[in-house]
Amino acid sequence: MRIDPALVSKVAVLAALELSDAERDAMAGQLTRIVEHFEALRELPESLLAGDSAALPTPLRADVARDGSPGALVEANAPAFAHGHFVVPRVVTRD
Repeated sequence: MRIDPALVSKVAVLAALELSDAERDAMAGQLTRIVEHFEALRELPESLLAGDSAALPTPLRADVARDGSPGALVEANAPAFAHGHFVVPRVVTRD
């Protein structure tokens, strides 16, 4: 599949990108090579893609409850910390 500069322009508009003509042409070429690579992967025989049936499941760590407080080090480095919370400047006013 060939990605043409017109398609790149449409996607650039959707992504709010401003591309020069040179950038658009370069991007079209790069995207074409990426798509061609994936198309080549489709041609691999299924026998090469078969998973290892003897593979072990991924080991998971134990789900252990723990204290959710930020800790003394975080509190010590915070500009202001009171009653278990960070103190920050007011952002919303009632004016």
